[in-house]
Amino acid sequence: MKTTLYALLLGATLFCLPLGFSQDDAAFLRHEVFGKHQRPPVKFNHDKHFETIDCDRCHHVYDEKGNNIGGDEGQACSECHGLSSTEENAVPLVRAFHIQCKTCHEGLLAGGERSGPVMCGQCHVR
Repeated sequence: MKTTLYALLLGATLFCLPLGFSQDDAAFLRHEVFGKHQRPPVKFNHDKHFETIDCDRCHHVYDEKGNNIGGDEGQACSECHGLSSTEENAVPLVRAFHIQCKTCHEGLLAGGERSGPVMCGQCHVR
């Protein structure tokens, strides 16, 4: 009887153990450059995006002809994109996020595919 109980407990532990390690790599997009956020930060699931799109879609560097030549995956968006447009960078940070996220999600929806949110309150959840 004890052996059966121990086997059941061991089996239940081994069954549940992977669930503890299967958490999605989700993070909140907060950038100090914004100061106090006007809307709640966006919860972003990096793993889900990593599985479906190329890294250089977000982690990008463009050459003088406008070609995406890759980028540094460890680099924060705010290292290139500031609060306002500059000669070096024509796309401010807020607009860069909206272009990347909304454009991709809207494209998926237009193609009849499952997509992420496209409305303000769907991303910036209170």
